[in-house]
Amino acid sequence: MNDDTIKLKIDRIMAELSDELVAFARKLIQTKSMTCEEKEAAALIEAEMQKLGYDEVRIDETGNVIGRIGSGPKVLFFDSHMDTVTVIDEDQWDVDPYGGEIRDGKLYGRGAVDMKCPLAASLYGACIAKRAGLSENTTIYVSASAMEEDFDGEAVRQFLTASGLRPDGVVICEPTGLKIATGHRGRALIEVTVNGKGCHASNPANGVNPVYLMEEIIHKVREQAAVLDAREGEKGSVALTNISCSTASNNSVPQTASIILDRRLAVGESEAVISEEMDRLTEGTIGRWRFCDIPSKSWTGKDFTFHSFLPAWKIQKDHVLVRAAETACETIQDRKPVLFQMEASTNGVTTAGIFHLPTIVLGPGDITLAHSVNEFCTIQSMFDASRIYAALCLGNWA
Repeated sequence: MNDDTIKLKIDRIMAELSDELVAFARKLIQTKSMTCEEKEAAALIEAEMQKLGYDEVRIDETGNVIGRIGSGPKVLFFDSHMDTVTVIDEDQWDVDPYGGEIRDGKLYGRGAVDMKCPLAASLYGACIAKRAGLSENTTIYVSASAMEEDFDGEAVRQFLTASGLRPDGVVICEPTGLKIATGHRGRALIEVTVNGKGCHASNPANGVNPVYLMEEIIHKVREQAAVLDAREGEKGSVALTNISCSTASNNSVPQTASIILDRRLAVGESEAVISEEMDRLTEGTIGRWRFCDIPSKSWTGKDFTFHSFLPAWKIQKDHVLVRAAETACETIQDRKPVLFQMEASTNGVTTAGIFHLPTIVLGPGDITLAHSVNEFCTIQSMFDASRIYAALCLGNWA
């Protein structure tokens, strides 16, 4: 089957399904699904997959919705998270954040670009591939994963661990403007704590103020930030993102003080590397540090602890998955796509960073609109993504 024939088949089926795709994306936006509160969205996605004739649809113990099409020898895994951040600035929006309103070819609402339109595109892309007869050599999995916004990669990690599935290729459908991301930085959250001695604020000399003791560590953090920033090429970074103290009252010297560091990771910066860096940073102080382990519960009620060390990753630009994605983009859009390295983090920290599975990031929409007022995704980019995903399912790439 040549590229022109593939495109004609995909375009014909896309035309038949376009109204349904838009309607589904609107319903997703109208369905609130904050992190660990995705139950209603999961049910909606499950029903849509069943309606479109997926061969298997299930919701796993964590709350991910997993759909399968085909049973070919090569396994392709599309992942999009179904959770969103909340809306705290509704008065600043020009539209209802949960209205799913369409204006000038743009679909507006919380999660429109991050990432309900990409999710809808992947769900329909697999369906198009099946109807066009492009999936005979491929087993296609479409994942609507839970709780990514607060716990990057955790739900996908739990699914891959429990299922034993190891796809030949992974497409993370986060918005890239339909460019192909061949990797991105990782991140770690690190807490540094200093113990002091509490006392009444009217006699501060009777205590030891841990906030003052933290000053030396904060100074070292700023020095380390400058060192990282001065490096050439791909590099990590560090930022102090939170500071807190434990105190009896506002008229008491605190007992402890803590800071949170967001340490963005370059490829090769392992837990051992960052541990050595943090040991140096706290050396000579009374500060103690730890990688943050955050307990939580998924929407299904499953307890878990999120270990916030998420590795950076990169795939070679000549990898067969990258080349196949380039071919799919060229087939659909008649132009060669841009390859780049992402700054933001995705569930690729698990698929590529932990499980070392061939992974790319490719999705519709502008990522700079994520979490913003008047967030939107263009309908055309959603259509184009769905068509590209269908072409990528052909299965002659792995």
